[in-house]
Amino acid sequence: MTRRFLRIAVILLAVVGLLVVAALIALRQAYPPSRLATMLAAHVSAITGRALHIDGELKFRLWPAIAIEANDISLANADWGSSPQMVHAGHVAFELSLQDLLHRELRILSVDVKGLDLNLESDGHGRFNWQLPHEKPAAAHKEGSSLDALEHFVVSDARVRYAISGRSSDTRQLDIDAFRLAVQGDGNAVDAAITLGKQLWKIEGRTGPIASLVGGSDAWPIELKFSTDGAWLSAQGTLGHGTSADTFEGKVSLRITSGAALPRFASAAAGLPMPVEVNAALSLTPRQLLAESMTLSMAGQQFTGRVSVQAEPALQVQADLTATTVDLARLHTSAAPALSPPTASKARPPLFGNAPLPFEDLPSIDAKVALRVGQLNLPGMPPISAFDLRLANTAGLLSLDPLDFTFGSGQVRTRIKVARRTGAAPRVDARVEARSVSVEALDAIGRSTGKRFNGGRANLDLTLAMAGQTPARLAASATGNVLLSVSGVPLAGKAATLDQDIVASLLEALLPKSTPRENLILQCVVARLPLRNGVATIDRSVAMETAQVAVSASGEVNLARQTIGLAFQPQAKKGLDIKAANLVELLLLTGPLQAPELSINPLGAAKQAADLGIAAATGGWSLLAPAFRAWRGASVCDFAASGGSGKGTAASGKGQQRPFRPIRDLLGR
Repeated sequence: MTRRFLRIAVILLAVVGLLVVAALIALRQAYPPSRLATMLAAHVSAITGRALHIDGELKFRLWPAIAIEANDISLANADWGSSPQMVHAGHVAFELSLQDLLHRELRILSVDVKGLDLNLESDGHGRFNWQLPHEKPAAAHKEGSSLDALEHFVVSDARVRYAISGRSSDTRQLDIDAFRLAVQGDGNAVDAAITLGKQLWKIEGRTGPIASLVGGSDAWPIELKFSTDGAWLSAQGTLGHGTSADTFEGKVSLRITSGAALPRFASAAAGLPMPVEVNAALSLTPRQLLAESMTLSMAGQQFTGRVSVQAEPALQVQADLTATTVDLARLHTSAAPALSPPTASKARPPLFGNAPLPFEDLPSIDAKVALRVGQLNLPGMPPISAFDLRLANTAGLLSLDPLDFTFGSGQVRTRIKVARRTGAAPRVDARVEARSVSVEALDAIGRSTGKRFNGGRANLDLTLAMAGQTPARLAASATGNVLLSVSGVPLAGKAATLDQDIVASLLEALLPKSTPRENLILQCVVARLPLRNGVATIDRSVAMETAQVAVSASGEVNLARQTIGLAFQPQAKKGLDIKAANLVELLLLTGPLQAPELSINPLGAAKQAADLGIAAATGGWSLLAPAFRAWRGASVCDFAASGGSGKGTAASGKGQQRPFRPIRDLLGR
């Protein structure tokens, strides 16, 4: 019985095999290579609207599936394209539906391409060569595109190039090592490996059906993830096609953990604080990129806001960013370390260096950036709060207006403009207005230990115009006015014992030795510098007062030579048991700005002061008229602040006193 069953089964299989072979032979005879080539070319042309050429061998493959194999196949380019072909493939295999073929119809089930060259291009005016006609020629399948049945699309050893017509330098290329698209539900699963530059990327995810893409749909859904060593990018949304070609609407996420992941931007990425992560709702067109509801995280510092980049008619960038807290030391891998206390004078570099500032590196694009930070932490400084920056840049002009913040419980308002002109040094205009800034906070800059002051407030008004490529040249050309006033500053800690601080050293030298040091209070300090081409001539416009003495200074501050030469003259306060004879007659502060030295009653002081230009700068009054030192008129701080009118707002808070009349006072004495 078993033998009989096996014999029948073998006979049936043989009959079926013979029938299949006969059918395949009949198909081969019914569809010779020339006819298949004609049908295939007409079919693809009907779908794409472009002519298909098969210049190589074409054959009918019967196993393992019925397929047409063609060599040297190409698809025509758009009529405006730079080359006659948009696509060229060395070998293509089209798997066909047997059932449809028996009904004399051609339905493609899968496509396998090897050795593909795909040339994508734009004419630069909104046309792209991959935009296919929406209208189907009469030869199209009556029931729709045959790609409805496409189950697999496989590509290997492919090169994709993209260029803008007339801009050969903008041509970009990526290599496709492997690409597989397979039907999955109502869409397709994608799995690919590509090489961009020298970087290998893996692509995985889902897309909409191929039929809707080729059929002219303007919105093709995608959900893809691109990953490489040190970075990944995910995109979920719709990719424009047809009339919306080269557009994207959706959500994107980008994470970079290593600058090596971006070899093309290696120099820029090297300074990025890792990791970098961006999430945004992205709208992309050929002329504009708009990222809204954006979160940007760098080294754990998070910003929120929006960014817009407009490509035409000229490149324009706009950004509006907000952050709660930012630590600048974490935001830059090469951020400057905390400032250290002053070292020996011989080891100190010049205050203004000759290294060129990066004016030439400023971009020439139109840009507007708004940045608000609740608290900004800088290395070696107390926190800055309520930071508000508006940056505007155009070709040749950069402005920071405003640059406002709160520091040491005081308000600081800054306006800076940098103008760049061809053939001329960059010009910088700066204006700073600071009100009621804590002296303790200012003293804490660059100081990790110790405390020199117990209170006090400082005001600053600065208006300067400068020109130059380096800090030294900018300082040497500085023209404008600087007014610094400080009030109510008790010295604390080591400062109360008068350590090496310049102000404390001045007091140590000027006060009689018997004066108590424990409760020294600087009632006021005023420095008014009228700068002209980097030189400030001081005629009693630098002054300070304690309860014991009033001190005024005359001389010169030279930013061009980076030197200082000041002569200080003390006056004993009324009602105190300090005699003028107990005070030093003259104290000189001279030397480089970064490390000046004090000398008390030096031999030949008058001649040395004259050599420094001090006597000449003041008309000789400070040195040639001994009576001047004993004059007890208006507050020296008021006089210094007002420029000699005696009507300034004294840092000490005193009211207006009698006018200063140097000639009358001198003759009267």
